[in-house]
Amino acid sequence: MINRKYSLSEYDPNWISKFNSIKELLSEVFGDKALMIEHVGSTSVQGMKAKPLIDILVVVEKLESFEKEKELMAKAGYEWHYYPDPEGLSFSKFDPDGEKTEGIHICEKNSLWVRQFIVIRDYLRAHPEKAKEYSELKQKIVEIYPNDYLAYRNAKTPFLDQLKQAAYLWEKRRLNDKQ
Repeated sequence: MINRKYSLSEYDPNWISKFNSIKELLSEVFGDKALMIEHVGSTSVQGMKAKPLIDILVVVEKLESFEKEKELMAKAGYEWHYYPDPEGLSFSKFDPDGEKTEGIHICEKNSLWVRQFIVIRDYLRAHPEKAKEYSELKQKIVEIYPNDYLAYRNAKTPFLDQLKQAAYLWEKRRLNDKQ
């Protein structure tokens, strides 16, 4: 991963409309191949501080080369790359200053990434105190590492590991309650 410029912002309600406009593009590009298009990441959680980066999950039946889709996304200003764990496809868009503004994650429907993106998002939406705690942690870390995105990401890892465990436990309880 290349170190890149980043910043943290207060929650912006405009992130929802930005997501909706990107979703329209993704619906046109991926058509029926997109089983779901979901707003994920911190910008999808009301009230949370976040990098002003709209993360979107596109769930597909099966990963393929997506040559036509890569071409259309490139025309719309996106760069693409594969990420290996698990294998998927990602598109990114950057502003003129080199700050990443959009991250599109293409994953197979049964991928662990799909579950992780959705469960953590839903957990944070249902637990605003955890979203606040995460926001405060991110603010502290960005103050310590204002120019080192890799250090910022690494410093969040212990909290994110605990958050993931809590979110999966919450999901399990919810599913058990429905039965």
